[in-house]
Amino acid sequence: METPVDPGSTAVVVLAGGAARRFTARADGPESDHDKVCALLAGRPLLDHLLDGLPPEVPVVVVGPARATCRPVTTVREDPPGGGPVAGLAAAVTALPAGTATVVLLGGDHPFAAAAVPRLLAALAGSPAAACAAGVDPQGRRQPLLSAHRLPALRARLAGAPAAGRRLREVLAGPEVAVPVTAEEVLDVDTAEDLDEARRLHGRRQGPGAGAG
Repeated sequence: METPVDPGSTAVVVLAGGAARRFTARADGPESDHDKVCALLAGRPLLDHLLDGLPPEVPVVVVGPARATCRPVTTVREDPPGGGPVAGLAAAVTALPAGTATVVLLGGDHPFAAAAVPRLLAALAGSPAAACAAGVDPQGRRQPLLSAHRLPALRARLAGAPAAGRRLREVLAGPEVAVPVTAEEVLDVDTAEDLDEARRLHGRRQGPGAGAG
């Protein structure tokens, strides 16, 4: 049974500040002039597809440069700029609304990840001893950018060492519950080929003729 997202105690953090070197080096056409979360999927940025899948009343903090988005978000930058995902997560935690108890962590280049959020929250709610619920893909790989965390535990993991340069997987290690996620939910658009796959999946969802753009 899935747990509805509680907008009073749940917030979403989207990491969208990466340099995207693999994507820009291999993309052709207009996408190569933009960061990857702005690459177009059915005529809209990847980031907007992710945001569209989240309940509109749930607060969202996006880490990265200011961008036009399909819904209101709070935008923060990692300190120092380019300091990596842990620095970005640390900056986002300071911007969370009062009353936040649970934080969902997603990647801005995962356009279909929102579908897994209710299952992550249900798993965390059903496992009182767990500090987080982490997605596990069909190959058995843990997905830190598809996870839900109890905020006190997350703050404790971020404390005690400089955030810049730390690996996200190390910081988020700890008591957790594994949640199976699909290949579609975990699709990470890192290359032009990944974008082609996202377009194929979107077209399959929408029907014939919907996969271009």
